[in-house]
Amino acid sequence: SPLDGKPVPIAATEDRRFFSHPGLDPFRILGAMLRNLRADSYLQGGSTITQQLVKNFFLTPERTVRRKAQEALLALVLERRAQKKDILELYLNEIYLGQVGSFSINGVGEAARLYFHKDVGNLTLSESALLAGMIQSPNPYNPYRHARRAKERRDTVLRSMREAEFIEPATAEAAIAQPLRVEQASLDRAEAPYVVD
Repeated sequence: SPLDGKPVPIAATEDRRFFSHPGLDPFRILGAMLRNLRADSYLQGGSTITQQLVKNFFLTPERTVRRKAQEALLALVLERRAQKKDILELYLNEIYLGQVGSFSINGVGEAARLYFHKDVGNLTLSESALLAGMIQSPNPYNPYRHARRAKERRDTVLRSMREAEFIEPATAEAAIAQPLRVEQASLDRAEAPYVVD
């Protein structure tokens, strides 16, 4: 795998060429443009993980040519000044991964604690794939409310990892065979229940 010998589910689904592009992925941009030209409305973007990180940290979510140009330029600058693993870590620490009650879940560390009652370093491949799959659309793939949809998305991520050769076919099949297991959400209301509510 491209990162410290461990599989990277997010790279297989969100940005397959993350470890080889300079911040922009011309193939992804061109593919998104062609798909959007054939559609009646805006369907998808060609942003890389680096571009998404730059947009979330420094820019507004507006969809204008000027903002996309700023995003592209900042992504190229960030890629020259930071290592890939640092960019990925920043992205994974801030990404939105759903909602539990009135609480927003941001970052894979918080998601690992909430969904699995584990430290992010102790997640299995199957659990990591579930979180990576939620990035695209966290609420429809929320395993508390939509378990079947969440499992299907997790399996799609695992198949993408196999296709990208991040994992062996047997490893993917073993992870796909695992049932979806998430822990009940536990929010500590003892400290300040009025604030938690």
